[in-house]
Amino acid sequence: MPKILFEVNYNVIPEKRTDYLEMIDELKIQIKENNNYEYFVMENKKINNNFSEYYLFNSEEEFDGMEDNQNEQVQEIIEKLFNEFILNKKVTYITRQEV
Repeated sequence: MPKILFEVNYNVIPEKRTDYLEMIDELKIQIKENNNYEYFVMENKKINNNFSEYYLFNSEEEFDGMEDNQNEQVQEIIEKLFNEFILNKKVTYITRQEV
């Protein structure tokens, strides 16, 4: 089964960077405790406050069930990130499949 890599990219409001990083740390903990997929966040070294969240799933079925399998805490954190920290609420999503 091919793996699926799901990327969420956005810019964070500069004044909220510290709070954003704290929230991401909490999200990492929640995802690791409650899910089987890998999750990590990377910062673009060339663009200030540009971050990408990466979700690595072992199968398309696991990817398809991502939202259904998130607990309430994860959903609340993701919603708060989007509403309070992302510059202009502009997000890009990329889904890649292993070949």
